[in-house]
This record gives sequence, C-alpha cells and structure tokens, in this order.
Amino acid sequence: MTIRPARVEDAAAVSRLMAQLGYDVAPADAAARLPRILSRPDHRFLVADDGAIVGWIHASLSEHIDAETCVLIEGLVVEQQHRGRGIGRQLLGHVEEWARASGCALVRLRSTDARTEAHKFYEHLGYRKIKTQFSFAKAVDASKADVLTRLVPRVEQ
Repeated sequence: MTIRPARVEDAAAVSRLMAQLGYDVAPADAAARLPRILSRPDHRFLVADDGAIVGWIHASLSEHIDAETCVLIEGLVVEQQHRGRGIGRQLLGHVEEWARASGCALVRLRSTDARTEAHKFYEHLGYRKIKTQFSFAKAVDASKADVLTRLVPRVEQ
C-alpha cells in the first residue's frame, strides 16, 4: 500500500469512491477540479494506491478568526471492501503529520450524522465530537440551483 499525492489520472477512481460516500461526481468533473486542488500549497489530496486506488483524503489549511489555523479534512473515503485494514488510519496519519509540519495543533472534520460507523472510527483514533450543527447553503445563481441537491449524500443506514 502506497500513500501518494493524487494525480489528475486518478479522477475516475476518485469519482468512483465519491459514489461510495453517496455523492455523484462525474469523472470529467473530478478531472476538471483536481488540478485546481493539486496546485494549491494549502491543500493536500492523497490517495491510497494498492495497484488500484482504494482510498483518498483531501485536506486543507483553514483560517478562522476565533482560532489558530487548523487542518480541515474536506473528505475521506476508503473502498468498502478495504475498510478495517488501516488505510483510513494511514491517510489520516499523513494529514496529521502535514498539520504538525504546517504548525497546526488541530485537525478538524465534519461527518454526516448518519455515518455512525465513521464516527466510531474517528473516535477510536482520538477525534472528539465537539458539537452538532446544521449545514446551510444558498445557490446565488438561480439557473444552477440544482447544485444544492448534490451537497446532500445518499447515506444508507
């Protein structure tokens, strides 16, 4: 298992794994967005490569007026058949090391309330639930209002 920076060629695998999170992202859309993310020094997008991409994590440096800079996990997924093998732990470990190297004392993440197994995983690794909140969004371009529906994952319970 190799943890490495993502490449644009990984877009189809990233898209496939997004579907396991309940989000529909076309491979072409992932391929269009990845270069923007990969070019930013304040973002990390890593993949777990075992001959095929079996997981990925996207993290960014996040600035807040009420707290020091932290690392925010933008997304994390491990292929269902590969869960429980330490891949998620490795991906998080790489991001946590990047946080320390960047002078951050904190890594934060959000998780949909229905993802109870993911919550247990995070808690097992020392992450603490600090609050419950609502997520709001507004389409500022009425012709693209359908973008809101893509923010809500299909989560099986």
